[in-house]
This record gives sequence, structure tokens and C-alpha cells, in this order.
Amino acid sequence: MAINPIDLNVLSPAAAPGEVRPQAAPGQGGSFWNSLQEALGRVDSLQQEASLSAQQLALGSEDFLHNTMIAYEKANLALQLTIEIRNRLVESYQEIMRMQM
Repeated sequence: MAINPIDLNVLSPAAAPGEVRPQAAPGQGGSFWNSLQEALGRVDSLQQEASLSAQQLALGSEDFLHNTMIAYEKANLALQLTIEIRNRLVESYQEIMRMQM
């Protein structure tokens, strides 16, 4: 699994000090929904890789147990992170709904 670096360069060279410019405009494909779908797809692929590794181990084509355990731990961590993000989103929504106008 490759770890992508975080792009911390939010200020372009032409931006004035204190001015933050977004990386992509909302209508140019970088939407929250697309990012969410990509992240969930990656979690699903990790789950499928772990399942395939367990099947290969059971059939004898995987020689090392530690490869299967690593695949399961990756999938487990990704799922735990997804659940925690969902919990935080629900808590944020509930807090917004409690606000008085």
C-alpha cells in the first residue's frame, strides 16, 4: 500500500500573505462526494485483499501467515478509521441541529 504525501502548499506563489486559495474550484471535479467514494473504495479493496489472502492461505498457495495477518490489520485499521470519521460526522451534524437560530 502506497502512502500518498499530504500537499501542504495551499498558498500559491502569486497569493498575497494571509490569502488562502483553494486547490480546485468546487465545479472542477474535486468534490467531497468524489473523495468520499474514493476513500470507501480503498477501504473496500483492502477488505477484499484480506479476504483473498485468507483464501490463498487456506488453499496453501500463500506460504507465510504474516502476509495474511498484515492484510487483515490494514483492512481493520482502515475500517476503524472509516467508522470513526462517520461517528465524528454524525456528532457534528447533531451539534449543528442543536444550535438555536
